[in-house]
Amino acid sequence: MSSSKMPRVTTPTGLAVWPKLNEPDRKFQPEGVYEVTLRLPEDEADGLIAKFMDIHAEAYRQVCSQQGKKALKKAALPWKTAEEWDKETETKIEKPGFIDFKFKMKAKVTSRSGKSWEQRPALFDARLTPLPADADPIGGGSKIRISIEVYAWYSASLGFGLTLRPKAVQVIELKTYSGSDGNHGFEAEDGFTVSPDFAPSTNEGDQADPDF
Repeated sequence: MSSSKMPRVTTPTGLAVWPKLNEPDRKFQPEGVYEVTLRLPEDEADGLIAKFMDIHAEAYRQVCSQQGKKALKKAALPWKTAEEWDKETETKIEKPGFIDFKFKMKAKVTSRSGKSWEQRPALFDARLTPLPADADPIGGGSKIRISIEVYAWYSASLGFGLTLRPKAVQVIELKTYSGSDGNHGFEAEDGFTVSPDFAPSTNEGDQADPDF
């Protein structure tokens, strides 16, 4: 499917899971991959799935025609029931009532002709102001919306499938990588306060704890 024919879809607001949107993940692919999983409640996910399935059906018909076949093998769809890591069993368990959508886009693309170019998602705040390059990274738990390019593909080994490319992201509520809101579970109380001129004691006999 040519880029001019790739449908664009915008998601509802959902929770970001393991986002790599400010910088690409290069752990397994040297060219880098921008990716994020968007978690939505089932009732909000249904409409999005319906749009993707309409695109899937039409693109599948086109590819079948191009390949001269009535049917083709189909790859797994890029969404599924949400999963969470269970510390007790050390396994992933399903989280009923929620759907996880997987979005990914290569940071560097090389065409069959050998031409290469780089790309990245456009990042915006809630009021659509572009995020600066040194903005705090978008972390897990952030509330985001994604403008997607739906890319249909086919290979003899994998079959026909869809890739959801995150072309732009609107950050409605930002959480940093720590997943903390900044108070670490504490609440402010009356008591010790660090002043600008505070310095550790240097009284003779005081020793720093080497394990602190």
